[in-house]
This record gives sequence, C-alpha cells and structure tokens, in this order.
Amino acid sequence: MQPAAFGATVVTDRPSDVAAFYTQYLDLQVGIDLGWFITLRRGTADWELAICERGHPTVPAAVSAQTESGSVFGFIVDDADKVAALLVEGGVRLETEPVTEVFGQRHFFVRDPAGTWLDVIQLVEPDPEWAAANLPTT
Repeated sequence: MQPAAFGATVVTDRPSDVAAFYTQYLDLQVGIDLGWFITLRRGTADWELAICERGHPTVPAAVSAQTESGSVFGFIVDDADKVAALLVEGGVRLETEPVTEVFGQRHFFVRDPAGTWLDVIQLVEPDPEWAAANLPTT
C-alpha cells in the first residue's frame, strides 16, 4: 500500500468503535490496526483517515486535552438518503436531515462516535438557474 497523499486524524478514547462506524456506514476499509492506532481508506483512494487513542504518547498533550472536535470531514457517497437510512437504522442520530442544495449537493450532517462532524454528500446536478448565475460557462 502506498502512502496517502492526504490524511486526517480523529483522536478518541474509543478507536475501535470509531473505526467500526466508518467501516460500517461509509465503506472505509482498515489498513492498519494496532489497537491504539487504526488507518482507514476507501479502495485505492490517495487519502487516509487515521484514528488514534487520546493520551497516547504520540499525540501532543494539547490535542489529547481537547474533547470536542471543531473539524468537519466531508464524505462523498453514491446515495445520501440510503446512508442516512442505514445510520438511523443503526441507532445513530442525524444532526440534520438530508437536503438538496442549489449548488449541486444532497447532504446531511452526522457525528461519529468521537463527536467529529461529518458532512455526507451526494453530488447532484446544480439548479440550472443557480448554475447559470454562478458557474463559469465553457
């Protein structure tokens, strides 16, 4: 497996629970699982999501001290409504209901078990009037 071109890390007290959330609902696969450190990736994507245990010596103390995430990770999916339904069926509370935006997204917000915000996005055609007024013509 080649190194990821981009990566993000979730710091949590529950690495295995957080990893299970992403594998169950967002089609990510485990690359490395050391218990305290888990990497996830979707297929051959050139990005990676790492999950690291809060308080581990490799995590700066200032990061481990934070208990609330201000980050939002966006995940592109084929069907936002299907993912939302799977989450609800699994007992996960959605932070917003799925909505279709004029700029070409159907999306909703949810939090993972560590409290990290996720924007689950299905790309759709933008509203033609919005597109004509806002997007460059080719």
